[in-house]
Amino acid sequence: MFICLISCSGEKTDQMMLELDQVKLNENLNYDKIVFYKYAKLAIRSAAIQDTTLPEYQNFSKQSESTIRTLKSINPNGKDQLSVFEALRLYKSYRSVKSFVKETDEDIFPTLVDGFIAIKTGKIAVDTFYPDKNKLNNQNIEHAALSVAVLTTRDLGQPIALYECSKTAPEKLEDGEVKTLLEFIRGFLFFSNNLYYLSEDGLTRNIKWLDKNQQIALPYTKAFFGWRNLSDEQTHHAFHGMNYLFRGFDRMRMNRKIDEERSLEDFDLFLKDMNTLGLQNEIIWLVDSYLNLKRENPEKAVQSLEKLSKSTLLSDDEREAIQKTINYQKNRDADAALKTVYDKAFLAKIGTKYMVAILAKIDWERLMLENNIPHAKEIFSGIKQVKQLSNAVSSYTSKAKGSTKTLKETGGQFLDQAKGLLK
Repeated sequence: MFICLISCSGEKTDQMMLELDQVKLNENLNYDKIVFYKYAKLAIRSAAIQDTTLPEYQNFSKQSESTIRTLKSINPNGKDQLSVFEALRLYKSYRSVKSFVKETDEDIFPTLVDGFIAIKTGKIAVDTFYPDKNKLNNQNIEHAALSVAVLTTRDLGQPIALYECSKTAPEKLEDGEVKTLLEFIRGFLFFSNNLYYLSEDGLTRNIKWLDKNQQIALPYTKAFFGWRNLSDEQTHHAFHGMNYLFRGFDRMRMNRKIDEERSLEDFDLFLKDMNTLGLQNEIIWLVDSYLNLKRENPEKAVQSLEKLSKSTLLSDDEREAIQKTINYQKNRDADAALKTVYDKAFLAKIGTKYMVAILAKIDWERLMLENNIPHAKEIFSGIKQVKQLSNAVSSYTSKAKGSTKTLKETGGQFLDQAKGLLK
């Protein structure tokens, strides 16, 4: 009904598009990899509950007991894999409560750290579902830490990071650098998943905060981007510019004419910040050449394109497309140049590659430990254990659905037990 009203009402407002993005976000989170990850977290968090009369919880607790036992047996730094039977048992437990997992907000449970403490020590830190202010802050920090910790992992990666970001509530964190950095990460993840209005909303809050707090130190931001050699003032300009950059990408990918105009303004402001620093890199050449192509300044566009074409970030096809654009520009065919490389998808793709390249260089565990993020060691240990659970279930999902031939090949001694699990 809501979508129908939007589609029939003529020009869409920013608020309408923001609400529609929220619907799309919920749909993006509704698939098995994320749901199983959520199941594993619920199992850990529920371990800290002493008692409840909620029937659905009692059923979930019964099914998750074996998962907790398996989790406790996993060495987070070991290379041993779960057996076929253990994987199938996990799958059966997960499948039996999958509906409950999908419908349940994990944040009604104690925090993840409370769950880890309960599992390791047997001590219950919380015996109620009702959160207090401290719990709200702690679980927000956990979601934020997890969203960056899994971001570039091969096994979990962006889908899980997107889920964790969706669970953060930056507006409930104290104003400051950590909140602003979290908003930026959320903005990048939302952009990467085509949720442009959600991304724009958070980045706009960031820009307003940075405009009001130009003298504040940004140590976490320096570490995040590898800007340790920049002063606080320079870091402010650089981070300010990065927020304009991705808000420009958001607006560029939107459909309204006003959004395109806004994106060009954002790109101009991004370059203004970067030029203040005297920086040169792929993303600056990309945006500079795009603006010069749009404004029919071929000589300037070619200069930036030639620098960009030498970047190791580019594939051979992308490099070839840039060379074609350079040739078109030299022949004064601006329309053809724009259509060759600077369609919106190309610009967004290179921008995303650049950001992922930055993120991939970060040793998240070391960064969090050095900056005294609460319970960073427990969080990373838990991530490694959950990865092993997730990998085992993913590997054997096809077997669990009835691939008898494969079961015989990989674990014949467990075949009869596996059949029993699947009934």
